[in-house]
Amino acid sequence: MFTLGRLLDASAGRVVRGTADPSLTFRGGAFDSRILEPGTLFFALRDQRDGHDFVADAIARGAAGAVVERVPGGVPDDALLVEVGSVPHALRRLAEAIRAEREIPAIGITGNVGKTTAKQAAVATLGARFRVLASASSYNNEIGVPLTFLAQEPTHEVAVIELGFYVPGEITDLCRLVRPRIGVITAIPERPVHYSRTPSVEAIASGKAELIEALPADGVALLNADDPRVRALAPRTNARVVLFGEAEDAALRATDVRQEGLGPLQLTVRYRGEHAEAVMPMPGRHFLVAGLAAIGAAVETGVPLDEAALALGTMEPPAHRMTVRSGGEVTVLDDSYNASPAAVEAALALLRGAPGRRVAVVGDMRELGSLSEAAHVDAGRDAARSADVLVGVGELAATLVRSARGAGMGEAYHAGDAAEAIVILRRVLRPGDTVLVKGSRVIGLDSVADALASGSAVRRGAA
Repeated sequence: MFTLGRLLDASAGRVVRGTADPSLTFRGGAFDSRILEPGTLFFALRDQRDGHDFVADAIARGAAGAVVERVPGGVPDDALLVEVGSVPHALRRLAEAIRAEREIPAIGITGNVGKTTAKQAAVATLGARFRVLASASSYNNEIGVPLTFLAQEPTHEVAVIELGFYVPGEITDLCRLVRPRIGVITAIPERPVHYSRTPSVEAIASGKAELIEALPADGVALLNADDPRVRALAPRTNARVVLFGEAEDAALRATDVRQEGLGPLQLTVRYRGEHAEAVMPMPGRHFLVAGLAAIGAAVETGVPLDEAALALGTMEPPAHRMTVRSGGEVTVLDDSYNASPAAVEAALALLRGAPGRRVAVVGDMRELGSLSEAAHVDAGRDAARSADVLVGVGELAATLVRSARGAGMGEAYHAGDAAEAIVILRRVLRPGDTVLVKGSRVIGLDSVADALASGSAVRRGAA
């Protein structure tokens, strides 16, 4: 929440259309005209598409104004337009001004897998005592992080910010804005997602370490004790290190971890001589990392352990991330948001313990570079021992299907895209099946999960 006056002062912009009322207040910022909230300010960013082409649409959908580098066509004469030299620069300067005006404590979360789930879990655990400002969706880059701070309100008491990494120095730069006092690193698997964008796993680890390097000496670095690469980063921070996990030397430790079928993960949490029972409301042991990290962040911010553990059970799982959905005659494990080798392995492990006939719908794992072929071969073998039926979706998934067949799987089908996968599923699904849906976001398997959940992908009368 900010005023036009704050925007003009921070960006050195000028009002070129509309009324220049410095007290005009915006509810936040947006860069996508299709999903903006009324009362927000639209930033006409240039990426794969030029945001100036969508200013008129943004105004029509309720944007209170737009920040532009030129006056676009088709915009109503009375629409507020603020002209700046650089829209990204203006966005960053505005976020910095808001952050400096009222610097609430911040928790930064990164890792090659699990950071969005950890963020959502931390919103729940910190919410036991505080009003939390958090990254929306996966707003974890040079655009999303500043936009998060544009939504800060006077009642917010703590911020939880997800931080992504693509190039060296990126997290360092984001930390100049975020100024985290607590840093969480979830996991850096052997075959990490986005590997094609980086030269090595070591480079990814070094990039993630930028978060804990940015922490102050009186800050806290929460590191996954069960991940050797994350654990090894401890010497790279001046902050106090807290290892969390199931390892015996973990200061924040999970014991008696258990799960029944596709029910939530249950555990006992031990820290500083205290213990509490907790429930992670998502199936799958791999989500233990996110839950423990969230409890640690909350306790280190002042939430009692028992309150943080209880609050974890109230978390709202991120959309399309291992959500158990009822499709009427089938059970859907919707993990369609994205995929990496480690995440596919964890999802298939959960499917192995599911009731009824097990069906795996697995899409391409993108951006793996030189790791791609071996990763899809291994995933195919894993699918053959985890599922009764496999539907591989996408060009790369053809390798996965061939591998599964080679491992002895009798029912393994290949679909070119999500629409073809639905056609195949209508033919092969039976009442009582449990269906896992997992794949890289660009494959669009969320549409498959939605079709299954609605019952439209199950042929009537199937038996």
